[in-house]
Amino acid sequence: AVTFAILVVMSTQIFLRYALNESLIWSDELSRYLLIAMAFLGCATGVRKRVHIRIDVIDQVLPEGARRALAVGVDALVLFFLVYIAVSSVEILGIFGRQPSTAMGVSMAIPYSAITVGFGLAALRMILRYALPPRPEPRE
Repeated sequence: AVTFAILVVMSTQIFLRYALNESLIWSDELSRYLLIAMAFLGCATGVRKRVHIRIDVIDQVLPEGARRALAVGVDALVLFFLVYIAVSSVEILGIFGRQPSTAMGVSMAIPYSAITVGFGLAALRMILRYALPPRPEPRE
């Protein structure tokens, strides 16, 4: 949905610029903020699907029990990082909440909230991974 919104905004901008010789002053800024929001919200999806980049050289040489313990330890460190960034970003919202964006004039807390929401959802997904029973892997 966010990708489609970027496509619509940028296509409209291109049409207006080259066909009507007019321009929207806010289209680039909106597209930029939507792309950034998509990246931060995608972080939560990556945590849910376990598709983030990782180095698995150590995993391959460890026995199964040690491999599981290492995975839990890494997940605990990642969870700490996610919670720390989500909580710290709330302070940023307070600082930049009074500052308007350049072209659209909206509070900068709106685009910066993508950090809080994205990392907060990723932390929630990480917690739910251990709180809920595992689901069977879907077949491809």
